Amino acid sequence: MARLIPLDLPPAGGHEHQAQLRLPQRSPARALPLLCLLDGQWTLPLLEQSGNPALERCAVLALGYAGDPEHIKRCRALDYTPPAPDGALWTDPRVPRWQAGGAPAMVEQLRLALALCRQAEPALASSPASLYGHSYAGLFVLYALVRGALPLDRYLCASPSLWWRDPLVWTLLEGAAAPACVDILAGASEAWYPVSAQAAGPEGRRNGVPTLPAMQKLQSLLQNRGLAAQLHVLPDAGHGQMLAQATVRALELVAVAPQP
Repeated sequence: MARLIPLDLPPAGGHEHQAQLRLPQRSPARALPLLCLLDGQWTLPLLEQSGNPALERCAVLALGYAGDPEHIKRCRALDYTPPAPDGALWTDPRVPRWQAGGAPAMVEQLRLALALCRQAEPALASSPASLYGHSYAGLFVLYALVRGALPLDRYLCASPSLWWRDPLVWTLLEGAAAPACVDILAGASEAWYPVSAQAAGPEGRRNGVPTLPAMQKLQSLLQNRGLAAQLHVLPDAGHGQMLAQATVRALELVAVAPQP
């Protein structure tokens, strides 16, 4: 069985974060790549359930939350979203009861989690580190890319919430600087809806706008900024299917990356 090492993070943003380091059962002959998973309460179990052999070629840091679904939604809305232009907190544009803009504090939480990983497993000190997130967490990946303040070599964003306070994300990305490796994972059948799933009611959401053109625009913008940006389109995947499919794909991309 894999080795799971719990990491003790102090509360941040008014709530706790659960962090654990997953290492393969067998000690590797060389340094493993380190994949940092946001929403670890979902993404790490998805990887375990997949049984993907790439798990034996990668160390995984899972950073997530405990609690009921509404609590997790509130935590994600706060942690994964950029602050207002003056640096203050503000509200989520689609769910005003959610506080937003806590990404700077989350950057520091991730910095601490990475340091704790390398204390728990010194062999990871020389390992390339990658950050992965989906949807709101994908938005945070792009924010972390722009900040450039974390010891990361690769950024993987799946279905990032580019619509969030549009055009804020595009303005922030003008500050993205090379060198950095970015992987954009998108579902061929994904669409954006002007109302949240909660507000749509029992009839569901309508008038979805395909998001693949926005992902292509994102790739082009990053490439024009001098970054190595790749777009990976997952066929027949809608937003609901992307969490599982993109998480496994991110593992595969990181596990086969050339080692320094």
